[in-house]
Amino acid sequence: MRTAGYPPTRPPFETGARSMPLVVQLVGTHRSGKTLTLTTVVRALRRSGRTVAVLKHSHHRLDLPGSDTDRYVRSRADAVVFASHRTVAFLPVDAVRFASRLPVDVLLVEGFHLRHLGRRFRIERPAEAPSVARSILAYVRSTPVRPRRRRRIPP
Repeated sequence: MRTAGYPPTRPPFETGARSMPLVVQLVGTHRSGKTLTLTTVVRALRRSGRTVAVLKHSHHRLDLPGSDTDRYVRSRADAVVFASHRTVAFLPVDAVRFASRLPVDVLLVEGFHLRHLGRRFRIERPAEAPSVARSILAYVRSTPVRPRRRRRIPP
């Protein structure tokens, strides 16, 4: 499968030197246990001292037609930052490329089933969450992660 400018043979984040986060992708149908699995993985990785970011795919739109955000995007601004009291979004940005540059050890991706972004795991139902979480953790722990310079991310 070919995705947006990437060669079909390898995920867009595989590099010789691990300067970007280790990317782990979890796909599954609605209510299959993806979030349950990844929250388990996040807690375990944080306990082991790893820094973790999660990129969650959503079909909900922030740039609704006619909204101010949409007007800024259509004006071809290089970036539009949407902020509310609990949400920040960068538009128009390739979310995957943006997240891959976060100063973390592991990037967990929930969804994006049409794109192959890293080591991919699949879940079919919530009962599989513990075993899928164990598989993800085993993979992450077996993959050398080059220490990244730690930067404090402001609140």
